[in-house]
Amino acid sequence: MGVHVVSKLDNRQHASFDFEVAQSELSESSVRIRTQLISLTSNNLTYALMGAFLHWWDAYPVSEAYPAPYNDSAAWGIVPAWGYAAVEETTIPELPKGTLLYGFWPTASAPTDLKLKRGSPEGHWIETSDHRQQLMPLYNRYTVIPTLNPISELTALNPLSDSARDELDRMAWTTLFLGGVAGFVLSEYVFSSNPSQPPIHPLGNQPGLHWTLSDGDLSSAVVVNLAASTKTARVFSYYLSRKSGSSAPLGLLQVTSAVSRIKEADRNLPSSVPSNVIGYGDIGSKESAKWLAGCKASKIVIVDFGGRGNALDDTLSLIKNHAELQSCKVVIVKVGNEQKVYSIEELIAGRAAMEELGKVQFNTSGVQDTILESVGPEAYFATRGAQWEKWLDDRHLSVPGMQIVFGSGVSGADGVEGGWDRLCHGQVRAEEGLVYKMQ
Repeated sequence: MGVHVVSKLDNRQHASFDFEVAQSELSESSVRIRTQLISLTSNNLTYALMGAFLHWWDAYPVSEAYPAPYNDSAAWGIVPAWGYAAVEETTIPELPKGTLLYGFWPTASAPTDLKLKRGSPEGHWIETSDHRQQLMPLYNRYTVIPTLNPISELTALNPLSDSARDELDRMAWTTLFLGGVAGFVLSEYVFSSNPSQPPIHPLGNQPGLHWTLSDGDLSSAVVVNLAASTKTARVFSYYLSRKSGSSAPLGLLQVTSAVSRIKEADRNLPSSVPSNVIGYGDIGSKESAKWLAGCKASKIVIVDFGGRGNALDDTLSLIKNHAELQSCKVVIVKVGNEQKVYSIEELIAGRAAMEELGKVQFNTSGVQDTILESVGPEAYFATRGAQWEKWLDDRHLSVPGMQIVFGSGVSGADGVEGGWDRLCHGQVRAEEGLVYKMQ
C-alpha cells in the first residue's frame, strides 16, 4: 500500500513508499477507510504551506512505524486531498462496509481509521479524534454519498459502462472543485446585500471583525477576479454572474492566462453582469482602464484567487494612475495562492503586504461555520447541494475545455507523486484536472 509524504521544511521535497499497515482491532464509533478517488490542485500546495499554522498536517500524522526518515513527524507530513473513500471495516451500524464518504483524505492507498459521531443533517459525520481537534470544522466533516454503481467499478482501470463513466465524471469534477463550496459561499453569503441575510465576513463572523451590508453590497461595485481560470474563481464567477438587480455588480473584469477559454464560458452562459476578460499582460493597458471607468463604479472589489506575479500590484497601479478610478474605494479579498512553492522570504513579504494593503483574508470554513449557526445545517446543505447539482449540469459550459486527467495510485509519474511534482513546478495547466484512482 502506497503513502505519499512531503517535507515540511521544503515542500518540493517529497517521496512515496509502500507500507503494510498492521491491522489492529477497530475502536468503538470508528470506521476503517481506504481512499478511492482524490484530486490534486493548488489548494494542496496551500495545505502544505500553511500546514503547521492551520493544522492541516494534523489530519493524518505520519506513523512512527513508517520507514526512516519518513517516520519523523517534525520533518515529514501527509498532505490531505479532497475526494471519496470507502468503508472497509466499521463499528458504526449506520456506516456499513462499502459505504462511500466524501471528505478530506490522506494521499495514501493504505487503510486509515476515523473516529466519527453523527452530524447534521442526516448523512453527515464529524471526526472527533483528539489529534484533529484544532483542525477547522470544514475538514472534519464527512458526508455519505449514495452511488448508482459500485465504487470498485467506478475506480476500475478497465473501460467503464456508460452510467459508471457519467457518474465518475461528476465525482471527478466534485473532487476538483471541492463541491463548489468556496465559490458559492463567497458569492452568496460574503457578498450578500439582502437585509434579511446580512453578509458574512470573509473570515466568518467573529468578535472584532466587521463586515456590514455596505461591505457585502456590490450594486455600485466592479469586481476584478485575479486568476480567473482557477477552479474556485470559475465557480465564484458562475454564481456572481447569476446575480440580478441590486445584488449584481456593475461589471466583472476577469484576469487570466486562459483568455479564450473564459471568453468562451461568457458566451456559453450569458448573464446580466457585463464582463471583460484580459490577460495578465493587459492589466495596465488603456483599454482595461477605459473598461473599468466605463462601469461607473464607486467601489472596486479585487478578489485574488492566486494571481500570477505582480498582477495585484499592476491592478492597484492601474487604479491609482487613472483619473476616473482614483476616487473608487478599493477592497482586496485574498482567497488563494499562485501555483508554486513559496520561499520563506516570499511568505514574509506576503504577510507584510496583507497588512500594508489592508487585504481581507477569506476562509471557507469560517464562513460556512457562521452560515450553519445562522440558517442551520438542514437549510444550508439543501441549498448548497441543489446549487452544486445545477453547476455540475453546466460544468462543460462554465469551464469549457477542462479535461479530467486520471492518474493511478501513489507512486510514479502517473500517481500522486508525479502530480505533486508538477504542482510544485507550476506545470499543471488551467484546463487540466488531476484526479487519482487510488486502488
